[in-house]
Amino acid sequence: MPEVMLTFYCVAADGAPLAQAMRDESGGIVHLRSETVFGRDFSDACTAEQVAGQLDRAAVALIVPGNAVDALVARVAALQRSGPVRWQVTPVLAAGRIA
Repeated sequence: MPEVMLTFYCVAADGAPLAQAMRDESGGIVHLRSETVFGRDFSDACTAEQVAGQLDRAAVALIVPGNAVDALVARVAALQRSGPVRWQVTPVLAAGRIA
């Protein structure tokens, strides 16, 4: 099965626990980034974020076999979280390391 990049977007407070769960579940390398999202996505925003139009979020990304996605998404769904989580899958067409 080809590899894909699975990325979860969550409220900042959920980033570290979600990243740890992905590390435990996948055994692979997990990237955790802080992100600021500008916009008015009221469905995921708290009141202060709705007023400012600025959401503080975390992105958790990992490269996994395509057939692992469903289990990892289910693991995140089972976590205790303080907010909703969005996710997306992107095919990895090429990857490498430049020394």
